[in-house]
Amino acid sequence: MSTAVQLTIEPKVLFAYPSARDFTKILKTLSEIVDEAAFQVNGSGVHVKALDPSRIAMMIVDLPPEAFQEFNVKDELSIGLAVSNLTKILKNLKKGDRVVIAANEEYVEIVVEGASGARRYKFRNLSVLSEEIPELNPQYDVEALVLASPLRTSLKELTDITATVGISAAQDVLTFFDYDAKRSSFRLSTASGNILSLTIKKEVTAAFDSEYLSKFLEILSLSNQAEIKYGSEAPLNIVIEFSGGKAVYYLAAKI
Repeated sequence: MSTAVQLTIEPKVLFAYPSARDFTKILKTLSEIVDEAAFQVNGSGVHVKALDPSRIAMMIVDLPPEAFQEFNVKDELSIGLAVSNLTKILKNLKKGDRVVIAANEEYVEIVVEGASGARRYKFRNLSVLSEEIPELNPQYDVEALVLASPLRTSLKELTDITATVGISAAQDVLTFFDYDAKRSSFRLSTASGNILSLTIKKEVTAAFDSEYLSKFLEILSLSNQAEIKYGSEAPLNIVIEFSGGKAVYYLAAKI
């Protein structure tokens, strides 16, 4: 396994992500959902599913080999990381820093490389119990492709002031609002250009927990666009693509 990075372990897998900052945003979002995560690494890339303990929210991240500057796999491997602790360590990252992750059955070595040199961290490869998560195939009433920045701004403003965020759809407009007090609302529309496409099979209003919505906000900054879907009998589904990778977030409606 050839790489310029000096390692203290003999890795079975090694991958280098071009932006340490962006990779840390992925880790931080995962840490909002679970304390520990199992990253499945094989020839098709790096894959992780995180289901929060209350089973209200789930996030799936898929990073194919082309998302990495280097991607070497000798054998399929599960990498168990305490993502909640890892995000506290990976701080003060600069633009241009990249992250290299090497692992075997015993250890995970993480190297952050930048203009000022390299920082190295070594952890035990944790045995993370991954719950079997059934494939979801919900029937959505509303499907939209929106600009990620106004979506993130709208949700950030609302999750700061209310415990419940409502979403409604009518004609060419998606409205995000303070479900509890009905005092604040944000409208995204095709006319304003914030919505790139919108399909409404049935006009539906649904409510979602603000705390869980806020967990996905940081990773939204990695993409220019977001696909958002929901329905009267379906969870909220937000999908973004970034640097060759993809993140999917499911959130159950608040009853």
